[in-house]
Amino acid sequence: MNGVDDLLEHIRAQMTLDGEVEQEILAELRDHLDAAVEQAQAEGMTEAEALAQAAARFGLEEQVGQELQAAHAGKGTADAVVAAALPVICALVLRWLAFAPDGTALAWQQLLSRPTFWVVALAALLIPLLKFERWRYALATWVLFWGLTVIFVALPAQRW
Repeated sequence: MNGVDDLLEHIRAQMTLDGEVEQEILAELRDHLDAAVEQAQAEGMTEAEALAQAAARFGLEEQVGQELQAAHAGKGTADAVVAAALPVICALVLRWLAFAPDGTALAWQQLLSRPTFWVVALAALLIPLLKFERWRYALATWVLFWGLTVIFVALPAQRW
């Protein structure tokens, strides 16, 4: 391990973030530290001096991991909650649109001619794509939405 790895390991030990968020933060820190150390070494400093200067320049004191933890805590959790709630809400709205007040299902032609159906379906597809930085949340949201749609809208509307 070199000095940058040791410093990043010390910072990582202070954080308990979602794995992806933690890795993104550490990768960005590594990029900046490596560039600063290379620049300082090009100016004639030793690796230890260059690392000390870079760490001081970026303000990497003892509590930096805790400060990063506080700044980024809950980011993954909030995305996961939205990723779980959004498809359920959209599927329930589609169910409400698919059934008449007396409980009978509308014909597919009627359902597909309703603009509200298309607005909800497009929202269920586009919001995850625009909201989530991580594709796995968007993909999970789409799978859950369409699964719920088939279970709660399409299957009850079938006339067996």
